[in-house]
Amino acid sequence: MKFARIALFISGTLLAGLASAHAASTDPVTPTASDFAAMAQCKALQTKYPSLKGKDLVVGLGGYTKGFEAPSAQDPSVIEGLDPSLFARISSCLGATHSYQTGSFNVLLTSISSGRADIGPMLYVTDERLKQIAFVASMQVQDGSILAKGNPRQIARVDDLCGKTVAAAAGSYEANKLVPEQSARCTAAGKPEVSLLMVQNTDNSIQAVKSGRADIYLTEAGSARAIASADPSLESGFTVDLPIMVGFPIAKENTTLRSAVLEAMKIIQASGAQKKLLDYWGQGSAAERPVVERG
Repeated sequence: MKFARIALFISGTLLAGLASAHAASTDPVTPTASDFAAMAQCKALQTKYPSLKGKDLVVGLGGYTKGFEAPSAQDPSVIEGLDPSLFARISSCLGATHSYQTGSFNVLLTSISSGRADIGPMLYVTDERLKQIAFVASMQVQDGSILAKGNPRQIARVDDLCGKTVAAAAGSYEANKLVPEQSARCTAAGKPEVSLLMVQNTDNSIQAVKSGRADIYLTEAGSARAIASADPSLESGFTVDLPIMVGFPIAKENTTLRSAVLEAMKIIQASGAQKKLLDYWGQGSAAERPVVERG
């Protein structure tokens, strides 16, 4: 997830004429974006927030993340993923449109707080970011696990990591927090500590599991499922909630948009669409949490 969300950003610039094409939703999930536009609850929001009706909401992107937002393999002029699917439904519910503005990730929050962009893709809601920006959050960060096929070390839950070797990316939450904290719990219970194999990237982590140098690789749950499904020598294991939520960043001063997005997301969640989208785009419906405003 984002970055922290997942470290898979690819920097890029917005192609000419791409913004309008981006607005289309490519998923088959119902209710669709047009369904929300016709809902009585959404029409009530359009009356409640008239300044947003007909407005083009500028979505700032700091790059691309597979499953969250990335160019479609079928048509690179279309950005698809969980975020575009939700943006399509949010903007339709509010009677608005949306387009994309792509730049450097390190200035994304500044672009939103200064008003150059209205909203951003889902990011980790951290204390540091909350000093600068507000969020409408609706997902819990979940880690998944990648094991050798057949789970030869019989690792079924996080407590089974005692005495095992975990591959984790340098600087990641897993390396800095999850593994050290679990290792401390193991030793406090009189069990062997968890060994950490620090790696530099996903490929090295996968190879560590396949070669037996690591018993398990911990990473974002959607990525873990995708990696395991693409390699018959691997399988996806347990998931664990991390104490982090993920949400759309919106300027603290933009209270109208924050309130409107919050209410639109409540309607989307009540319809079941977000859970379906989480499954469709690979994050998993178990990550959904009741939408809240932070900051």
